[in-house]
Amino acid sequence: MASFSFILLLVLLHVVMLFNVGDSGEMVSMEDGELLGLFEVMGSLLDDPTWAQMHPQPCTETPWPGVQCELMVQEDGQQDYSPTIFHVTKIHIGNDILTPPCKPNATLSSKGLMKLPYLKTLSLFNCFNVTPVSLTSSLFENSSLSSLEHLALVSNPGLHGTIPSSLGYLQSLRVLSLSQNMLSGEIPQEICGLVNLQQLDLSYNHLTGSIPQEIGKMKSLTIFDLSYNMLGGQLPSSFGQLQSLQKIDLGSNELGGRVPQEVGNMSRLVLFDLSHNFLIGPLPESLSGLKQLEYLVIQDNPINTCMPLFIGSLGRLKVLSFSRCGLMGPILTCLSILKNLTALSLDNNSLNGTVPSYIGSLPNLQQLNLSQNQLSGELLVTQEFINRIGMRLDIRGNNGLCIKNITSSEVKDPISCVSSTSGSVGNKSSWGDQEDECGNMSSNLYQSNWSPKTHHGYEFRLGFYKMFRVMIFMVLCIEF
Repeated sequence: MASFSFILLLVLLHVVMLFNVGDSGEMVSMEDGELLGLFEVMGSLLDDPTWAQMHPQPCTETPWPGVQCELMVQEDGQQDYSPTIFHVTKIHIGNDILTPPCKPNATLSSKGLMKLPYLKTLSLFNCFNVTPVSLTSSLFENSSLSSLEHLALVSNPGLHGTIPSSLGYLQSLRVLSLSQNMLSGEIPQEICGLVNLQQLDLSYNHLTGSIPQEIGKMKSLTIFDLSYNMLGGQLPSSFGQLQSLQKIDLGSNELGGRVPQEVGNMSRLVLFDLSHNFLIGPLPESLSGLKQLEYLVIQDNPINTCMPLFIGSLGRLKVLSFSRCGLMGPILTCLSILKNLTALSLDNNSLNGTVPSYIGSLPNLQQLNLSQNQLSGELLVTQEFINRIGMRLDIRGNNGLCIKNITSSEVKDPISCVSSTSGSVGNKSSWGDQEDECGNMSSNLYQSNWSPKTHHGYEFRLGFYKMFRVMIFMVLCIEF
């Protein structure tokens, strides 16, 4: 340790005395205090005691892929020229830079970070795995990190403790991601004062308490993810003030009560996930205002009502899941308008009557799960439909429901209709009257291929849903 400090001082002294001439003939350099701060931060994270020696000029001659710098022009009215100075603006460490990215006993040097006042991005992935690390309030209380725009501390099982309320001082912050850690406690209300924040991801932690009502102040939010925590209480009505939101994921928590009608004001919403909670019905008809919605995931909630009529108003829907929601009554005929539907899941409910014939005519449907209901009659589908869906069609657990002229090798455990009496079987059933009630409304449902809610923290969804979440997050984030 002593030899490293000695080398560090020698390198620092050497760098402070170095100046390079830029293309414009101006002098370029790096402030000594800022360089020392960078060495301290990297020394606390990396398992490389020679890092400072190998990168004495990280902004110019000896760069490192995880560090970025920018030239800042100093304004000096007493000079005929404006000297330029490099400042560290980004530190990123993850598996894409190093494997393993950090040393086993990595810590976060608060003292070093406070010497980097121009830092805009700090992203550390899979760094804190052994030594317990917590976020201290003092790190954000002063103006030392006031330039920070992107803070991502992700997939760090050693990062524990509470979320400091002092994060509310980072008014320039646009992205805050603290997902897949061991953070606990409540969400501080002060975070809601980050009016410039566009993405907030606190998923896969152990957060408790309720979602702050003050969340409505964050008018710039486009992505809001609190999934896989232990949050309770009701959804705040102030959600309706978040007009820029495109994604809300509150799945796998302990939220209860009813969905507030103000949620229908979020007209730009593309993904809405409330799965694996304790929300009750009925769902408000104001959700018909979500005209841009493509993914509606309500599964595993005790809704215990008939299928909501507003579904027919959501013409862009691609995925809809009402699995294990206690739905009763018939399948709405107005779902036939949803031509973009790719996945429909109504399994494990108490739906009755026959399956509308339009189901087999939805042109983009790739998954259909109607299992474990009280449906009956013949499911009328074409051979093209069977060729497209195959084993992703599931009608098991419905006494009396069968598929006409289907062999057992084409679908999952089918019940083939022994006799085909009339192709119109089930077209005049108890659900027929629903067509007038739906009007021109349309809807989609999404197959539940996901594991049930068992515990919080690091329980990741499996199969298609995991890929689906990653793909949608990337699509919504790519513009940032």
